[in-house]
Amino acid sequence: MNRLMVLMMFAASFAFAACGGGANNAGGGNAANTGGNEAGHSHEDGGHHHEGEEHDLGHRTKDDWHYGAKQIGDPEAGGELVFEVHLQKGGENVKDATIATWVGDDSGKELSPRGSGAWVEDEGVYDCHVGMPKDIPAKMKFWVEVKHGGSVVFKDSFDVAME
Repeated sequence: MNRLMVLMMFAASFAFAACGGGANNAGGGNAANTGGNEAGHSHEDGGHHHEGEEHDLGHRTKDDWHYGAKQIGDPEAGGELVFEVHLQKGGENVKDATIATWVGDDSGKELSPRGSGAWVEDEGVYDCHVGMPKDIPAKMKFWVEVKHGGSVVFKDSFDVAME
């Protein structure tokens, strides 16, 4: 009887995890029929693919650093927007940086909670999912703060493509 109970609890736990349920999942499982992933992207066959129109937000250079951002999709009030940040130093990808991201105004005031970027090896970018405010202003900035070696390397912003 105990084995059956343990087996049933394990199966229930697995089902909740597979559906994206849990305390840290504000969006619920299978939101908008995106295969269990927010913001319309999938990880089928171990890959990493986002759905939506791509907007190149620009590229910048600071000292020996080169960085840029791409927005995938358009902002939706209360939704989530995906950005990809590429980061290089001396022409080589920097895989071990800490990336903080948020949507804000021109001064950097946060219009959304801060998020972070996760390194995606096969694309050579940081994958950043940022919550959108419930009321979308006419103009927003995508802010990126990069820390490397324990220090802030730079903080910069890009204009969010509104459509």
